[in-house]
Amino acid sequence: MSQALTRKMIGGRYPLAGYSWGYDFKAMSHHFGETALKRFIERLASQCSKQTKVWNHDLNSQWVCRDYLAVKMILSSSVMLESLEYAEEKNLRFVISYLEYYSVLSLLRAVVFTDPNTHWNSGDVVYQNHRATINNSAAIIAKLDRQLSKTIKEQVEYLKAYRELISYNAPSSGDAFPRLKLPLTVMELCRLLAEVAQLQSEVFERSVGKHAKTGFSLKPDYIRFVCSREIEGYSFDDREDAYRLDYIRRKHPFPTDLLHMMSEGHVEDFFGSWCAKEEEDGVFDPDDDWRIIFDVP
Repeated sequence: MSQALTRKMIGGRYPLAGYSWGYDFKAMSHHFGETALKRFIERLASQCSKQTKVWNHDLNSQWVCRDYLAVKMILSSSVMLESLEYAEEKNLRFVISYLEYYSVLSLLRAVVFTDPNTHWNSGDVVYQNHRATINNSAAIIAKLDRQLSKTIKEQVEYLKAYRELISYNAPSSGDAFPRLKLPLTVMELCRLLAEVAQLQSEVFERSVGKHAKTGFSLKPDYIRFVCSREIEGYSFDDREDAYRLDYIRRKHPFPTDLLHMMSEGHVEDFFGSWCAKEEEDGVFDPDDDWRIIFDVP
């Protein structure tokens, strides 16, 4: 039995909008009404079934990889948010706009990766540009609350503009520009987006369990796609991703919700990879707060 199934069996169940979930949603219930959530969940289940009713090995492989990529976006955003807190404490102001924007962008990508209406398109979804990611994620959230979606999109566009101001224009005034008062803190926005991705992954997993009867394998070419990148003619192979996906291929080769796709070992190793080589007082330590936005195992 895989660690994912074991944790599901011993884990708690939490109510939201008349359904029982494996994750304790907090931001979702705070920002969205029960009627809107029920409508969103029902529509989402219908959209998921269009794929799970015609399930095959390629669809299975795509969705395992999409969930895995979304998991990495949550973990990456968490490290960046911890880095942001450290930068603010240490007056590393030059990097703050970068960390604010990219911590949010990572989670916008997680929302898109777990959306059944966004097609894989031979992996093009992974390379979607910033503008498309912002627009697509805003459209997803608009199904829950149009006004909040508009607010979030405007906030993300402001964070993007401010990051470009600092990174590309090197202003002589530094960061001494009046900051727009945002309706959500970066931390609040990231928590909400992580929960939207988690919710979508749980609904999709249920649809797989209900409709898909065969086609549960993780094809090697999809693993290679996730683990290898060529950028500007340079190749980068991630052995850790290859190891994690090979475990999933052998033990749990079908989509699961993001929380239960995360293993304790993966979470520990992900944060640990950004730790200092040797412990020293005052050095950034991403092990301080793994659950800064999401209740990782």
